[in-house]
Amino acid sequence: MPDEDDAADVLKWPTANARQKACAAFCAHIAAGYSIESFPDADRKTIRYYAEQFPEDFPPEKLETAARRGLMEWERIGKEGARGDLAKFNASAWAFNMKNRAGWRDRSEAEAHGIRGGIWGGAEEGAKVETFKPRSSQEIALGVMALLTREDNNSNDNGSGDTD
Repeated sequence: MPDEDDAADVLKWPTANARQKACAAFCAHIAAGYSIESFPDADRKTIRYYAEQFPEDFPPEKLETAARRGLMEWERIGKEGARGDLAKFNASAWAFNMKNRAGWRDRSEAEAHGIRGGIWGGAEEGAKVETFKPRSSQEIALGVMALLTREDNNSNDNGSGDTD
């Protein structure tokens, strides 16, 4: 049976200081708008392991803040592009990215104009309209945590971020 010293030898980041630096690097990566999968220092499973085993060094609130900042970075790009501030901005590519990254989707004409029985079409339609809104920062942070805690990638996972 291995002792604690042997276990520390196999850890990628064996000390609290090393783990805190790794968390800071990971959070900076996510906050810049990059995906979990593209983090160069560790894969998703490694990050998940450290987030679960060392929450004091990989605090969930810090990961959530990084996820919100990452989404804000992509929204900033869209806002600047829509204003014409970004040369060669590709609105289609940006919209496709946001659909995959943040769960955005197009609404039908009926949904967009409230044709189904008034502005909201009653309580049922109002509830449906709520599902068309972009994800909140909290939902995105929970999504990051879900990605970190997902046991295995689905065999049909194409890396698009779409779980369907």
